[in-house]
Formats: sequence, structure tokens, C-alpha cells
Amino acid sequence: MKKIIACGSIKPELERLREGHPEVDIRYLPQNLHRAPDKMSTFIQRAIDELTGEYDTVVLGYGLCSNGIVGIVAPEQGLYIPRVHDCITLYLGSREAYQKIFRKHPGTYHLTKSWIENEKDPLGLVENEYTRRVGREMAEEAMQTEIRNYEYISFVNTSSDKADKYRERARENAEHFRKKFIEYTGSDDYFSKMLFGPYDSSDFIYIPPHNEVKQREFLK
Repeated sequence: MKKIIACGSIKPELERLREGHPEVDIRYLPQNLHRAPDKMSTFIQRAIDELTGEYDTVVLGYGLCSNGIVGIVAPEQGLYIPRVHDCITLYLGSREAYQKIFRKHPGTYHLTKSWIENEKDPLGLVENEYTRRVGREMAEEAMQTEIRNYEYISFVNTSSDKADKYRERARENAEHFRKKFIEYTGSDDYFSKMLFGPYDSSDFIYIPPHNEVKQREFLK
């Protein structure tokens, strides 16, 4: 049996690929941990510590995530982690695809189906979280400040059956915050490797049993 401990943001992609593979067990953690990386390791470590001996392979469905996974201790099976800094590389299918986009459009705020559906896009955060706390005017100002260094807002299309809906929401975000809109085609390649392997060192970091995750592993 294989255990995947993953961010809830990638659930649609993983579930689509996992269908018909009961040997792969996935536990999803709250998506909003992305916005609280200081709490991320606690939640992930708890999930790791609850693992039983029935699993022979354990894979983390996270990247470095603003150092949110640094300090996590691998279980007795060891731990495979995608060699990425954030989930956008997973959506794009490879580190090479991410680097190509980053070189061409470095100041890009990426949106996917999950981020939009769960109202974690900039407009969603303003409308459903920030406004409730500080009022609409201050909420708008806070988000403008938060994304001031981005030139583009993108939609990473992972072939959702409601792609038009999510594309338009991403475009609405771009127009509202006066950013340029751009769309990229996603890929299932990295998600497939996460579920089924191979766990080559070019795409995954292996943390031996009872060792800690270190930031330097992602900088190689």
C-alpha cells in the first residue's frame, strides 16, 4: 500500500487519476495551510505520525511551500517529496515547464480550478474573508498591496469540464486588479508520478527514515 499526504488544493487532479487504484490511499489536509506556512509542518507531521505499518511507500503532496515543510521528520518508510517550490509546478507537469514560464513571465500570480472553486483567488479572498474582517475598502487596499509585484494573473487549465467558468473568473481577477491575463495548459504528468512513480531523484527528494526535511534539498 502507498500513502499520499497531500494539500487539498490538488484533490481534483489526484482523484481523477487515482480512480481504479485502491492500493493508493490519500489523506488531504486543509488547503488554507498554504496561507499559514508556519502551521503547515504541525499538521503534516501529525498525519505522518498517525501512519501505520501497512504502508510501504509514503509520498508528500506538497512542495517546499514557503518553507512550510522544513523540519518535518520522515516516517519509518522514508518520505518522497516533489522537488518543487510550490504546487504550480505540479499543475504544469514538470520543473522544466515551470522554468520556461517563469523566464517568460516572472511576475505571474497563478490560479487553478481548486483555488477559484474554494474562493482562494484574490477576488474570492476579498469578497469572502478580508471584507468580513476589515470592510470592503480596506480589503481592496490590502489585496492590492499583497499582489502589487505581479504583472500577470494566469489561469492554469487542467482540462476541467468547467474550464470556461474558471477561465472567466481568472480573467475577472486580472481586470479587477489591473493585471494582464494569460492562460497556460496544465499537465497530469507530475501528479501521475506522485501517485504511481517513478520517484526519480530529478523529480523527487527522498528523506530517509527519521531524518528531517531541510530547505537545502530544494536548492540543488
